Amino acid sequence: MMMKTVSTWAVLLPLALVLATRSAGAAEPTPPADTVRLTILHLNDVYQFQPTARNRGGLSRVATLKQQALKESPHVLTLLAGDTISPSVESSAEVAGEALKGKQMIDAWNALGLDYSTVGNHEFDFGDDVLRARIQQSRFPWLGANVMSVKSGQVFDGLKAWDVRDVGGVKVGIFGVVLPETQNSSKPGKDTRITPFCEAAKRSVEELRAAGAQFVMGLTHLAVEQDRELAKCVRVDLIIGGHDHDRVEETVAGTPIFKLDEDAIDLGRVTLDLDAKTGAVKKLTWKVIPITSKTPDDAAFNEQMKPYAPLLATLAERIGRSPVALDARSAQNRLGETNLGSFLADAFREATGADVALVNGGAIRADRVLPAGTMTRRELYSLMPYRNELVVLQVTGATLRAALENGVSLSSVDGKPPGRFPQVSGLRFTYDLRKTPGARVTKVEVKGKPMDDAAVYRLATLSFVAQGNDGYAMFKDLPVLPRGLDVSPWEALGNAFRTGKPAPRAKPQGRIALVGAPPGGLHATPSMK
Repeated sequence: MMMKTVSTWAVLLPLALVLATRSAGAAEPTPPADTVRLTILHLNDVYQFQPTARNRGGLSRVATLKQQALKESPHVLTLLAGDTISPSVESSAEVAGEALKGKQMIDAWNALGLDYSTVGNHEFDFGDDVLRARIQQSRFPWLGANVMSVKSGQVFDGLKAWDVRDVGGVKVGIFGVVLPETQNSSKPGKDTRITPFCEAAKRSVEELRAAGAQFVMGLTHLAVEQDRELAKCVRVDLIIGGHDHDRVEETVAGTPIFKLDEDAIDLGRVTLDLDAKTGAVKKLTWKVIPITSKTPDDAAFNEQMKPYAPLLATLAERIGRSPVALDARSAQNRLGETNLGSFLADAFREATGADVALVNGGAIRADRVLPAGTMTRRELYSLMPYRNELVVLQVTGATLRAALENGVSLSSVDGKPPGRFPQVSGLRFTYDLRKTPGARVTKVEVKGKPMDDAAVYRLATLSFVAQGNDGYAMFKDLPVLPRGLDVSPWEALGNAFRTGKPAPRAKPQGRIALVGAPPGGLHATPSMK
C-alpha cells in the first residue's frame, strides 16, 4: 500500500477547456443543447467491499452515489483503475475450505454495475488461471493493452486492449495499461508478458481513432511518473489512474491526470461536457466525494452480497489481544525496524524453533497503526493478507549475510521504500548507507556473538522469500527442512496473540542499526506500492 502524501499540481489547460475541482455538494448546470454530458465515477485499488476499520468507503455506499448520478445524467461510466483481486483479507479467507481469491470482489463490482476495469499488478497475485476465472465471472470488460500472450501474440485471454462506447452520439474510446514491473512483482505465467506501456498506448489510440473514437481516455495502473510519461508519449484526452494510493490532480502535456487513494474512501467524479458533433471537450470538472457513514447503503447491492454475511461474521471473531499498539504502516516496515516487524519475526521463529527469522517488509500490508487491545481475525489477516507458507531453511552465515545485503540494497535517502527490507529475529545487524549496495552490512550478531560465515543456522521465513522473490535468489534452491508441526504464518501469529508468547514490545529493540543516513533517518517518498 501507499503512504499518504498528497501531490496536487496547478492545472494548465487550453483556453477552450475549463477545469475546476468542485465541492461534493456543488450541482452541475444543465449543458447546452449541442453538448453531451458524460459523468465518470472512478476508483482504484479497492481491496474490500465493506467499509474500512475507520468506517470510510464501502461499495454499497458507492452504489448509492452511482444511482444518484444516474438520476442527474443518463451517461455515466463507472471505472476501476486496477487492483482489487488481491491483496485483501477476504481474498485470503476460505469458504467451504477454498480460498476466495478475489471472487467476492468481482461479485461486488457486478452488483455495483462497474463499466470497465483495467488490470492492476495485484490481479496476477494468484496466477493466470485465477485471473482468467475472475474475468469470466465479470459482467464488465477488463482492459490491458500491454498484457500479452507470448504464444498467440495477442492480449491476455479475456482482456481487451481497448473499447469504444457510444455516449449520446459521441464515440468514447478507452484503453488500459498496467505497470511493467508487474512482470516481476506479481505472478504472471510463463506465457504472459507485460510490454512497454507507451508502445501499447500508442497502438491502442491509433486503433481507437481508426474505429471512430472522438474522445479517448486511458485507464491506467501505473506509478504517477509513468502516467506523466504516458501523457507525453501519446495524445489522449484524459487519464484516470491507480496504483499510488495518493490523490493526484495535475495536467501533463495538456492531459488531465486524476488518481485517488485506496479502498473507496473517496469517489472521484469527472463531469465532461463534449461537443455533440466532434467530441471535443468544452468543459471538464473533477470533484472528490468522501465516502462516509453519511452516505446510506444501497439495499439492492446489500441483497446481492448477502451470501458473504457468514464470512464477515467469521472475520469479526476475536482471536486474541495485543498489549501494545502495532506499527503496521507499510512505509515504516520498509524503512527500518518496527515493533510489528520484530514481533512477526519472533512469532515465526518461536513457532518453528528456528535460530533466526527474516520477514520481508513488503509482506506487511495493513498500512495503519493497530491500537492495543482485542485482535480480530480480520486484523490478523490484514497484517499479512498474502497466502504464504512458513518454512525453515538451513543456511550458512555467508548466505544469511548475502540475504541481509539484498534486504538493504535498495534502501536510499530519497528513493522508494523497498519491499525486500528485512525485519528480523534472533540477530542484529548494522548497515551503512554510504557504502555500495552488496557491501553495506558491516556487522551481524547472532545470539549476541559475531556471526560466523561458515556456521549453519536454521532460518524461518515466508515461502515467498524462500522461492527467491524480492531479490532473495540466494534462498531459491535451498531445500525446505521438514518440521514436525506444520504451522501457517496466520496460525503462528494467532497463537502469539492468544497466548502472549512471544509478546510484542512497545518499541523497536535496536535489532537494525543504520549509519550514513541524514539527521532524522530515512523517510518515505511517494510511489511506494
